[in-house]
Amino acid sequence: MEWKKISVLGAGSYGKVYYAVKIDSFLLRASVAAVKCADLWRSISLQREAHILETLRGSPNVVQFFGADVSIENNIPTYNLFLEYACGGSLHDLINSKRGKMSEVEIGFYAYQLLKGIQDVHKRGWVHCDIKPANVLVFDANERGMYKLKLADFGLSLRIGEGMAYMTGTPLTNRGTLLYAPPESLTHGFHAKAYDIWSLGCTVAEMMTGNRVWICRDTKDLQWQIMNEDPVIPSNVSVIARDFLYKCFINDPLRRWTSEQLLQHPFIQQAMCISNLMPKTQGMIARVNPFCCKIPNAVHEKDFINLLFESNLKIQ
Repeated sequence: MEWKKISVLGAGSYGKVYYAVKIDSFLLRASVAAVKCADLWRSISLQREAHILETLRGSPNVVQFFGADVSIENNIPTYNLFLEYACGGSLHDLINSKRGKMSEVEIGFYAYQLLKGIQDVHKRGWVHCDIKPANVLVFDANERGMYKLKLADFGLSLRIGEGMAYMTGTPLTNRGTLLYAPPESLTHGFHAKAYDIWSLGCTVAEMMTGNRVWICRDTKDLQWQIMNEDPVIPSNVSVIARDFLYKCFINDPLRRWTSEQLLQHPFIQQAMCISNLMPKTQGMIARVNPFCCKIPNAVHEKDFINLLFESNLKIQ
């Protein structure tokens, strides 16, 4: 059996991501995956991500790693990283579709899943360093209409021991996306578990408003704001929702709440309690293709089966 790349899902600094299918003609079934690809000579980041994901196997809120290989494509050695395919795209897509109209119960339910993922990542000795909506994958909705979320994109993650921190030694040298970076990463190059909590706060605030927490003119302006100002806490949310964000945005990383503490916060506890009491939504089963995965938006349903067999983009 071999994988067939069906369509391009996206691209990054490392290369491209493909939607791929592997057909077992004997058992009449197929497997699907997202395949991150890069020229072998520039695949160090993907190889490192494969190692990190191998250590995180089995974590329910971390995207699952199926394996990796090297293929020859257009006479170029290509490194392929096989990952669980997310039918719903990213949290960034979900936020845009909601246009700032997510309920606090839904936000709390998603924040709970992100915290569980962060907790697993931290327990296994890693700090993600780049949590943001675009790096959170969305899977099928449950019977109450809320989605399963998983952390992804571990290319910038750091191995940091318990009670330890990574110091770049140089100001303004944070590893992750600047919009989600905490002040200590810019002022002192300080990276520890608290980094991910600040990024989570930025992500949760974005779910609440549909907008990023910083409005800036350019990179220098953004850096100055992060180092000298407090993020704007939405005013149109409940008291416990605001308090949850305050706990994520404590400037001192040693006092910032941990994932364990935040999982016990009333905002999370209340959301989980209410979501478990919500009535089940009728007809919430997703429309799926014959291979038990949603048909990608880029592929018309009537052409899907033909594409499986006609695509010449193969991993050999």
